[in-house]
Amino acid sequence: MKTHLTRTLVVACAAAVLLAPLAQAGDASKIVGAWELVASTPDGDLPSVLTITEAGGALEAELKIDGMARRVTDPKMEGNVFQMTVHVDGIPYDVEATVEGDSFEGTWSGTEASGTLKGTRHPS
Repeated sequence: MKTHLTRTLVVACAAAVLLAPLAQAGDASKIVGAWELVASTPDGDLPSVLTITEAGGALEAELKIDGMARRVTDPKMEGNVFQMTVHVDGIPYDVEATVEGDSFEGTWSGTEASGTLKGTRHPS
Protein backbone atom coordinates (compact mmCIF):
# COMPACT_ATOMS: atom_id res chain seq x y z
CA MET A 1 0.00 0.00 0.00
CA LYS A 2 2.77 2.46 0.91
CA THR A 3 4.65 1.57 -2.30
CA HIS A 4 1.58 2.32 -4.42
CA LEU A 5 0.96 5.55 -2.50
CA THR A 6 4.58 6.67 -2.91
CA ARG A 7 4.52 5.99 -6.66
CA THR A 8 1.20 7.74 -7.07
CA LEU A 9 2.48 10.76 -5.16
CA VAL A 10 5.66 10.96 -7.19
CA VAL A 11 3.89 10.86 -10.52
CA ALA A 12 1.33 13.37 -9.31
CA CYS A 13 4.12 15.69 -8.28
CA ALA A 14 5.85 15.26 -11.60
CA ALA A 15 2.69 16.18 -13.36
CA ALA A 16 2.27 19.11 -11.10
CA VAL A 17 5.58 20.45 -12.29
CA LEU A 18 4.02 21.03 -15.65
CA LEU A 19 0.70 22.52 -14.61
CA ALA A 20 0.41 26.29 -14.42
CA PRO A 21 -3.05 27.84 -14.66
CA LEU A 22 -1.79 31.15 -13.32
CA ALA A 23 1.15 31.50 -15.69
CA GLN A 24 1.72 34.67 -17.65
CA ALA A 25 0.98 34.38 -21.38
CA GLY A 26 4.68 34.52 -22.35
CA ASP A 27 5.68 31.91 -19.77
CA ALA A 28 2.68 29.66 -20.53
CA SER A 29 3.93 28.81 -24.02
CA LYS A 30 7.03 27.23 -22.45
CA ILE A 31 4.98 24.45 -20.89
CA VAL A 32 1.95 23.98 -23.17
CA GLY A 33 1.78 20.54 -24.80
CA ALA A 34 1.71 16.84 -24.01
CA TRP A 35 4.45 15.60 -21.69
CA GLU A 36 5.69 12.16 -20.74
CA LEU A 37 6.96 12.23 -17.15
CA VAL A 38 9.01 9.89 -15.01
CA ALA A 39 9.33 10.42 -11.27
CA SER A 40 12.06 8.66 -9.33
CA THR A 41 10.65 7.20 -6.12
CA PRO A 42 12.02 5.04 -3.32
CA ASP A 43 10.14 2.17 -5.01
CA GLY A 44 11.41 2.79 -8.55
CA ASP A 45 10.46 4.92 -11.55
CA LEU A 46 6.84 5.99 -11.93
CA PRO A 47 5.63 7.15 -15.38
CA SER A 48 2.68 9.42 -16.14
CA VAL A 49 1.22 11.53 -18.94
CA LEU A 50 0.53 15.24 -18.59
CA THR A 51 -1.36 17.37 -21.12
CA ILE A 52 -1.27 21.15 -20.73
CA THR A 53 -3.34 23.65 -22.71
CA GLU A 54 -3.61 27.44 -22.54
CA ALA A 55 -6.76 29.55 -22.82
CA GLY A 56 -6.79 33.30 -22.26
CA GLY A 57 -3.37 33.28 -20.62
CA ALA A 58 -4.34 30.61 -18.07
CA LEU A 59 -3.01 27.07 -18.20
CA GLU A 60 -5.17 23.98 -17.82
CA ALA A 61 -3.68 20.55 -17.28
CA GLU A 62 -4.69 16.92 -17.16
CA LEU A 63 -2.46 14.39 -15.43
CA LYS A 64 -3.03 10.68 -15.75
CA ILE A 65 -1.32 8.29 -13.38
CA ASP A 66 -2.63 4.78 -13.99
CA GLY A 67 -5.72 6.43 -15.49
CA MET A 68 -6.42 8.50 -12.36
CA ALA A 69 -6.48 12.31 -12.32
CA ARG A 70 -4.78 14.12 -9.43
CA ARG A 71 -5.73 17.50 -7.91
CA VAL A 72 -3.23 20.33 -8.42
CA THR A 73 -3.24 23.66 -6.56
CA ASP A 74 -1.21 26.88 -6.66
CA PRO A 75 0.47 26.25 -10.02
CA LYS A 76 2.68 29.00 -11.41
CA MET A 77 5.25 29.47 -14.12
CA GLU A 78 7.78 32.26 -13.74
CA GLY A 79 10.48 32.44 -16.34
CA ASN A 80 11.69 28.86 -16.75
CA VAL A 81 10.66 27.73 -13.25
CA PHE A 82 7.41 25.87 -12.63
CA GLN A 83 5.98 25.34 -9.13
CA MET A 84 2.82 23.68 -7.88
CA THR A 85 1.30 21.46 -5.20
CA VAL A 86 -0.16 18.04 -6.01
CA HIS A 87 -2.58 16.37 -3.60
CA VAL A 88 -2.53 12.58 -3.45
CA ASP A 89 -4.84 10.84 -1.01
CA GLY A 90 -5.05 14.09 0.98
CA ILE A 91 -1.27 14.54 1.21
CA PRO A 92 0.27 17.62 -0.44
CA TYR A 93 3.48 17.33 -2.43
CA ASP A 94 5.42 20.39 -3.60
CA VAL A 95 6.90 20.30 -7.08
CA GLU A 96 9.49 22.59 -8.65
CA ALA A 97 11.06 22.14 -12.07
CA THR A 98 13.03 24.01 -14.69
CA VAL A 99 11.62 23.94 -18.22
CA GLU A 100 14.17 24.12 -21.04
CA GLY A 101 12.73 23.73 -24.54
CA ASP A 102 11.12 20.30 -24.79
CA SER A 103 12.42 18.96 -21.48
CA PHE A 104 12.11 19.67 -17.80
CA GLU A 105 13.86 18.52 -14.68
CA GLY A 106 12.94 19.03 -11.06
CA THR A 107 12.09 17.69 -7.63
CA TRP A 108 9.02 16.72 -5.63
CA SER A 109 8.68 16.48 -1.86
CA GLY A 110 6.10 15.81 0.81
CA THR A 111 5.75 14.29 4.26
CA GLU A 112 5.71 10.72 2.88
CA ALA A 113 8.65 10.87 0.45
CA SER A 114 10.66 12.96 -2.01
CA GLY A 115 12.56 12.49 -5.24
CA THR A 116 13.40 13.81 -8.68
CA LEU A 117 11.45 13.95 -11.92
CA LYS A 118 12.13 14.42 -15.61
CA GLY A 119 9.88 14.97 -18.58
CA THR A 120 9.88 15.29 -22.34
CA ARG A 121 7.33 17.16 -24.47
CA HIS A 122 5.83 15.13 -27.30
CA PRO A 123 6.26 16.73 -30.72
CA SER A 124 3.11 18.44 -32.08
